Amino acid sequence: MGNTAGRSPPAAPPPPAMSHSQEKLDNSEKSIDVEIGPTIDPTVVDGTTDDPHMHRALKGRHVSMIAIAGTLGTGLFLGSGKALANGGPVGAVLGYLIVGLLVGLMMYSLGEMMVYDPSAGGFIEFTSRYVDPALGFAAGWQFWFQTAMTAPTEVVAASIVIQYWDQNTDHLPIYVTVILVCTVAINVAGVKYFGEFEFWFAFLKIISIIGLIIMCLVVDLGGAPDHDRRGFRYWRDSPFNSNYLDLQPPSKARFFGFWAVLTQAAFSYGGMEGLASICLEAENPRVTMRTAVRAIFYRIVVLYIVALWLVGMCISPQDPHLLQANSSDSGTAAQSPFVIVITTSGIKVLDHIINAVVLTSAFSAGNEFLYSSSRALFMLAQEGQAPRIFCKILPNGVPIYALAFTSLFSLLAYLNCGSGGASTAFNWLSSITTLGSMLTWMGIALAHTRFYRGMKAQGVPREVLPFRTWMQPWGAWVVLFSFIIIAFFSGWTSLLHGEFSASDFFSAYINIPFVFLLYFGYKFVKKTKIVPLMEMDVTTHYVEGSVVRSKLVAH
Repeated sequence: MGNTAGRSPPAAPPPPAMSHSQEKLDNSEKSIDVEIGPTIDPTVVDGTTDDPHMHRALKGRHVSMIAIAGTLGTGLFLGSGKALANGGPVGAVLGYLIVGLLVGLMMYSLGEMMVYDPSAGGFIEFTSRYVDPALGFAAGWQFWFQTAMTAPTEVVAASIVIQYWDQNTDHLPIYVTVILVCTVAINVAGVKYFGEFEFWFAFLKIISIIGLIIMCLVVDLGGAPDHDRRGFRYWRDSPFNSNYLDLQPPSKARFFGFWAVLTQAAFSYGGMEGLASICLEAENPRVTMRTAVRAIFYRIVVLYIVALWLVGMCISPQDPHLLQANSSDSGTAAQSPFVIVITTSGIKVLDHIINAVVLTSAFSAGNEFLYSSSRALFMLAQEGQAPRIFCKILPNGVPIYALAFTSLFSLLAYLNCGSGGASTAFNWLSSITTLGSMLTWMGIALAHTRFYRGMKAQGVPREVLPFRTWMQPWGAWVVLFSFIIIAFFSGWTSLLHGEFSASDFFSAYINIPFVFLLYFGYKFVKKTKIVPLMEMDVTTHYVEGSVVRSKLVAH
């Protein structure tokens, strides 16, 4: 096998670290018995070790809830209003549906790899092993940057929601500080408490979304105090936005309004890939990860598509409340379209309850992004691609220095308190994280295509995979090329009407030169090469009942 980042496996087929484990593999309609031999890995040790190690304290219910609603926050509750205003009710649903299908394919690609080898450092290690160690370095730092930037984005969103009750902007620093302190404290407490916290807040989000779907259906059918039966009125009158940015002719405005929804949807779905960060701390990861990946379908269809479908039936994309909420000079960046539906239909009190749910959702999402970014930095350090000090683990399993360093970037949330207000901070940070998500998804798709080809070249049957789908390898190729196109045109508005906006262009594309610099810089310094198919390490490093310990103490 070829070299992998941070690991030197034997040249000959390695003996198992312990007796082969008999895995009962289930793939939809058929089950087969396959022996999967783990390779020797000095960082994967028995769970009874006294060395500092990651704690497999996330239970199946924790992982499933996090998969369904963990990072669900700003994108749906606030960002969906912008999608509705830009693309119209039909354009918004189509945009979220298309990107949702692409993200679903990406998660199935990731699922095949991480269920097969849940002891690996997620897609950071997969890109190193299956493509090029330089790409693993670039993908890892890009993902860390993306999630480190998304955490303050969610904090900004939470402060936006608070402004619904408190219009005094002098209080914003206080709210931001309280939210930041709470998110850091939860992460320092340990993964056991993190998992329990996320479980109950994810449960609250799911119940709230289901309630909002029912509420929108009642409003649409005329059951609200205004007794206005809307039906498909807005779908008939203005299915797409014919006035988007005053572009002419209207067909051009409709197309570009729909295209804007694609990038907005990418921001909403961002963070799903962070599920791979949980592998190191999940109980029985093969079973829990497989269940979690399958649960992604319900998240996309029910929590996003159905909710957006119904809210688009209850509010016009030209509603002045919606347009004002998404106006660039409003100073508040966005207001939940669900709250707008409640207030315009005459329902009392419920708007305050939903805003409270939106607040907790943004807080929960920021908490999970902070978790993902700290684990990404830990995995980079484990692979020797970040300072080794970030491998330091507390007795409760928390990579303390990785968490502390990442938390510093959450201070960007204080941009919300500047003269530009929440609108500037929110839009600037969300643009950076949107492209970051798409670049990460491209890297995962590329890693899977190589993984597929490597297994085929070495004669390893796909039946050894505990989780596999019929959509591969074509699903990964569709994801790769689709997001290349969407990302390339994501910042076209910076050139609108012949006027160049440097800030918009910078925020839309900053990740691309960042990734290229990381990739070619690492390649030049380390003299890495693309891993040949026949030298690719396509074995699994997972051992039943094992944990991953810090390489600071690994021998």
